[in-house]
Amino acid sequence: MRRTATPRRAGGRSRRLRLPASLLAGAVALLAGLAPAAVAAPSPTPSAASSGAAATAEAADAAPRLTLQTLTPAVARPSDHLTLTVKVTNPTPRALKGATLDLAVDWARITQRSALADWADGDSTRRLSTQLHEPVPELAPGASTTVTLALAVDALHLGQGARGPRALAVTLHHGGDTVAELRTFLLWDPQSADDAAADATDPVRLSLLAPVTGPAVDPANPLSTDRLAGVTAPGGALARTLAAVEVAQQSTGTHGALALAVDPALVATAAASDDAQISAWAGAVAQRGDVTDVYPLPPYDPDLAALAHGKLSDAALQAATSTPLPGGWTVPPTWGPPLAWPAGTTAPDLVTLAAARTAGLGTAVLPTGFGPTSGTVTGRATVPTPEGDVAALVADRTLSRVLTEATDTASAPAAESTAQSVQRLLAETSVVATQRAGDEPHLLAVLPRGWAPDVDALRTTLAALTSSGWVQAAPVSALLATDPPQVNRIPLRDSEPQDDELSPGDVRRLDVARTELDDLAAVAHDPNDIIAPLAPALAAPTSVAWRAAPEARAAAVTAAVDAVKGTRGSLSVSATDVTLISASGALPVIVTNTLPTDATVTVVLRPDTQRLVVDSHPTQVVPANGQARFDVPVRALGSGDVEVTVQVLTPNGAEAAAPITLRLNVQAGWETAGTAVAAVAVGLLFVAGIWRTVKRGRSARRTVDSAVTDPVIPSDAERSR
Repeated sequence: MRRTATPRRAGGRSRRLRLPASLLAGAVALLAGLAPAAVAAPSPTPSAASSGAAATAEAADAAPRLTLQTLTPAVARPSDHLTLTVKVTNPTPRALKGATLDLAVDWARITQRSALADWADGDSTRRLSTQLHEPVPELAPGASTTVTLALAVDALHLGQGARGPRALAVTLHHGGDTVAELRTFLLWDPQSADDAAADATDPVRLSLLAPVTGPAVDPANPLSTDRLAGVTAPGGALARTLAAVEVAQQSTGTHGALALAVDPALVATAAASDDAQISAWAGAVAQRGDVTDVYPLPPYDPDLAALAHGKLSDAALQAATSTPLPGGWTVPPTWGPPLAWPAGTTAPDLVTLAAARTAGLGTAVLPTGFGPTSGTVTGRATVPTPEGDVAALVADRTLSRVLTEATDTASAPAAESTAQSVQRLLAETSVVATQRAGDEPHLLAVLPRGWAPDVDALRTTLAALTSSGWVQAAPVSALLATDPPQVNRIPLRDSEPQDDELSPGDVRRLDVARTELDDLAAVAHDPNDIIAPLAPALAAPTSVAWRAAPEARAAAVTAAVDAVKGTRGSLSVSATDVTLISASGALPVIVTNTLPTDATVTVVLRPDTQRLVVDSHPTQVVPANGQARFDVPVRALGSGDVEVTVQVLTPNGAEAAAPITLRLNVQAGWETAGTAVAAVAVGLLFVAGIWRTVKRGRSARRTVDSAVTDPVIPSDAERSR
């Protein structure tokens, strides 16, 4: 049966992004303003009559469907019995009565991959030989049933016909018309399974590579792991991807059959989680390097095409692709070198690959584009760019698409079931093996971002491929070590931006904010104390995951830029207007620091006139969440009003705080003039005192010598009396 335990999700084939539950306060407000109808009253509900009429019309236009549930054996050999299980569904409003299923097979081998595509896509008009008819039980409207078709392979008279695919069709006939058709392939090998295994000395080698990236990161809370709870839980997409590594190895018998390209920021964030399940998942990813090839992507999986078309400087490109990992987490030594994985459904341009090379990413995965002009060749190439050669892992686009349809539960119901996809993969690889006999290529199939594998379907698919006799699983590291084939390839365009990229203007806004943050971080003893909390917010809007939500992404850019602006306001300066009455002095300046770390800053005064000279620019440490006073020495060369700009600079000379302007009233001669006046006053007082003393000595009331009687001095005799 077709993956009954883990059915495909309804919806479009494209990957749908699961946005964070709380994007950010500003973004929510913005989105609410952009789409008020979405948050206001709901639109009127159609009446039951109109809904019923629409459903009836839709059912009337529907046609019966056929789904291939099983086809065994996947590779038919002499004496085998071919058994097909086909599900017939009747979505029409009328009962399906008297219908039959016809099984037809073409005896001619298909030898070109283009012919395989024509048959599978319904563009081929091959006339097949009908082998049997099987009645279909009556089906009520909306009902379905399963019909088994069995056929002895020898009845096809393929004999010793060459190994390879044959066109096979199951058609539903009703009332003389063909109302549904199912197209697939019969894989024929005239050798027995044992003989085929013995002859499989040069099979087509096939490597598988899956990305491990998470949902979009909320810039307002980039370290939140709420978004990871579901995807890392048992049965979640990321948990399934890890399980797929073991399944691939068990199904193929090859160590490293499924390689991983991992966003290290996703793992670092999960590793720091308090949730035991999430942190355990992170530990399991870190250890996957012991069992398969693991390659780190740039942190937060940035959209390399958007960065390239933003025309950033080399230093800016390197900064945007090397965001510090949360919690100081480091890439395990068992992982391989970093990979670039450009996003999009079209081939990357040379500008994007050149940007990857500039950022230090010398190896790139090309999910599409740069294929050979003819035939199928090994998926290794060298892409010359203006910044140097890039080693390219070139995926086989058809194999990648069909393998995804066979195994991805996150996509919509595909045009082909797993059983059909298995037959298509066998047909494609069989044709390649036949075309390049003796020089079988090494192919690469890549899974998309957001891949949520059905591990049972993956097991079935890989087991069928490896048991075919012409396919052998191989690790990606072996493909990387292969010399690129010297063939002509379809050239890549020089520059071709994609519609869903982040705009160049927003890329540059984030780059300016990142530069401002780096400048501010120089005030800290460890710049990472300031950079680490905000770097994820700046990296988040550039991630590939945000491509699916362009409007919310614009809000995320604004939120990230505003967060940096808020942090830049953590340092402020204040001073008051003063009057300087001396020839020299110290101007007091207060610097306030609300950062959680000490800040080393320099205060610089810039007067608008030469009447004031600043003797030095003091540097000191402002404590975390504290203040410091800076006494800036100045000298006055003249009197008058001076306008002074006060700046606070980082050790690198960048502004650490918004500058302020104050007015200084300088009276350069007041100190000298005051001293002179005081000296003159003292001198006058001294002279006045002398004059007064002299004047008092000439008064008439004072005696003179002639008026003074000589004193009588008694004799000795008189003294002895």
